[in-house]
Amino acid sequence: MAKGDLPLCGVIVAHPGNPQHTYEAVLSMQQAGYLKKFVTGFYYRPNRIVRACVEHSRPVRRLVEREFSGRHRPELDASCIRMVPAPEILYIAARRLKFPKNISATLWRWRTEWFDRALARILEHERPAAVICPNDCALHSFRKARSLGIFCILDQVIGHVRSGVRVFQEESKLHPDFAPSTNQGVVDWVLDRSRDEVHLAQLVLAGSNYVKGSLVEEGVASERIRVLPYGVDIERFRPAQRRSREKFRLLFVGQISQRKGVKYLLEAMKQLGVPELELVMVGRIDGIEQGLASYESYFTHIPHLPYKEIHRIFASADAFVFPSLHEGSALVTYEALASGLPVITTENAGSVVRDGVEGFIIPIRDVAALKEKIRTLYENPELCREMGVRARERAEQFTWEAYRARLGELVARILGNGLVADGRA
Repeated sequence: MAKGDLPLCGVIVAHPGNPQHTYEAVLSMQQAGYLKKFVTGFYYRPNRIVRACVEHSRPVRRLVEREFSGRHRPELDASCIRMVPAPEILYIAARRLKFPKNISATLWRWRTEWFDRALARILEHERPAAVICPNDCALHSFRKARSLGIFCILDQVIGHVRSGVRVFQEESKLHPDFAPSTNQGVVDWVLDRSRDEVHLAQLVLAGSNYVKGSLVEEGVASERIRVLPYGVDIERFRPAQRRSREKFRLLFVGQISQRKGVKYLLEAMKQLGVPELELVMVGRIDGIEQGLASYESYFTHIPHLPYKEIHRIFASADAFVFPSLHEGSALVTYEALASGLPVITTENAGSVVRDGVEGFIIPIRDVAALKEKIRTLYENPELCREMGVRARERAEQFTWEAYRARLGELVARILGNGLVADGRA
């Protein structure tokens, strides 16, 4: 029983943004009959007027597709949604208007703090049996939850921040032209929060063993961590008929930053110097324009693709490469597998790729290994094809349906019979 003798019931899932796996977690709780509320920053609710504007105005349609289409799931019970919209909308605007990085970081901190405090008030009012909240947004809400007897589940969406800071500091020394400046005040604030959040949590969800390892390094007991890999829509991401073409196309999708190991990938392409190899990089450049300047001739850049079109770029590639230095469990690696592409990546990317089976796992910062594996796939089309077939088979084990089922089973085991289908204890 919580304070005031109110029964605890249902599960609240919270996130200020719109990562796909969070929406799948919400649907998991809804399908299991546990969902009490989905607390988020902004959720797109198309109504008749909005649909009419979208259908008859191409600019409006493009804006909605770019910004809001990923913030709506028709399967989700709209009555369970609770928004904290003001800070999220301002944060989105700042990013789209390309505010200086230090200002955007400060706005991110303000938005996160506001959301966290708002969630704490919602928990006190709603009294769920459990709350699932991402790292960086859970300090005040978990303190409130613990005082009310609410079970706290931290969704650690990326390796612990201390591991990320260590990687970034190393990269700043190794490749200063690929290391944009940071807002140290925000970094210190996140470090303080993350130290307390992981110890307030009664259970921590980790998307990969890399994330789990970074948490164990911070003193989190291994038995409090559950590795729960993410998933992929295998109907949308499918192998394409490979047509013969003059060049072997390598694909990278994600934020173009040194956290993703971009410098090492570009250096590998430069050293390979094979005209029949091309690298296509899709994503927003994050403060490393100066470093990219000397590599412009070694890649083709596509700044942005609406998410509903991204599967087409996977269909155009022969292999996927993602040499990230610090991740959680990168969804793009699942999407590449589902698209039938062999994947070259690192342990730090948190993928479900198995070395030598669906692709290759290489050490971080290893240009020589990148060159070797790229050349291996390029020079051995039959191996590339076989790995692509196995990649698709691997992806079929990690669908979003499977993720929802695994999370639902986990929450059911944790809470036992205290939850029932209508959300009343």
